[in-house]
Amino acid sequence: MPTLPHKDEETAVPASHGAAGVVVLVAFDGVEAIDIAGPASVFSKAEQMRPGTYRLHIASPAGGSVLTNGGLSFAGTLALRQLPAEIDTLIVAGGDEPSVRFAILEQNVSAWIAEVAPRVRRVGSVCTGAFALAAAGLLDGREATTHWSACDMLQQLRPQVRVQRERIYVQDGPMWTSAGVTTGIELALALVEDDLGHAVSMDIARTLALPMLRGGEQPQLSQALEAQATASHRLRELVAWIGTHPQEDLSVEAMAARAGMSPRNFARAFAAQTGCTPARFVEQTRVAAAAQLLRQTGWTQEKIAGLSGFRSVDALQRAFARQHGQTPQAYRDEGGSARR
Repeated sequence: MPTLPHKDEETAVPASHGAAGVVVLVAFDGVEAIDIAGPASVFSKAEQMRPGTYRLHIASPAGGSVLTNGGLSFAGTLALRQLPAEIDTLIVAGGDEPSVRFAILEQNVSAWIAEVAPRVRRVGSVCTGAFALAAAGLLDGREATTHWSACDMLQQLRPQVRVQRERIYVQDGPMWTSAGVTTGIELALALVEDDLGHAVSMDIARTLALPMLRGGEQPQLSQALEAQATASHRLRELVAWIGTHPQEDLSVEAMAARAGMSPRNFARAFAAQTGCTPARFVEQTRVAAAAQLLRQTGWTQEKIAGLSGFRSVDALQRAFARQHGQTPQAYRDEGGSARR
């Protein structure tokens, strides 16, 4: 990646009030389609809910049609040089490695980003789009993330970046970076929440039928996905159900009955196939559910304990201490402005 001057200045452009903020999604040939389509859906739905909030543009180095790595095309993109002078939010998508390298080295995407970034309120990336920001010098000295499979490469190519491997998105000042592919949706939801509040972000998440709205501190590879990787079809179905029903009876006997197995055989098979005992998996699932509610609501710990499947606040607190080494209140306090 080319070494470009580091932009030490914090972007000081205030959020626009009254006029719609211009949101630019940067694509290129070989881009990952969801990296563009996911955030575009979020911002367009925010505009539908709050008319006059956002004006969305999809741009590319030369404009016109862009062919994604999945064979789909985005037609009618604006050339980078045709974009409005005032950009509120700039997000660079990711793609396969050769395409990202070509966009940076041959199409001068990073040079353009370095040029316009001081005038942009927020700059972000989805997946390997972080390499374009890094090549522009925008991530030097900052925390950032990218797809889990590319974190080591980003750290090697740009040692000045403090790469966070276990985060789905990271905000460091005006720079927002997200992990792989679908996390671009969660990044966009976080940006909308930053602008319009938690209620609007949640309404969009419901409209998109997301199973949950994860916070940026969540790991890129979820516990459920890791468990499903080596599990049989029957247990994969059960793992998915547990994740969305933490408040249900999740005793070994109840889960075994749901899986159509004897309790003894179920406990043995679950541990062997997922690498985790049923009790530990259930506790981790419930703590994760409680963590979401602690960061995203102002509800009491009693209410959160009940909705997460804990029998009492004391049980919630003990489980939280085991997994996070802190109290639920301390975890909530660390969320700061992330919770509305």
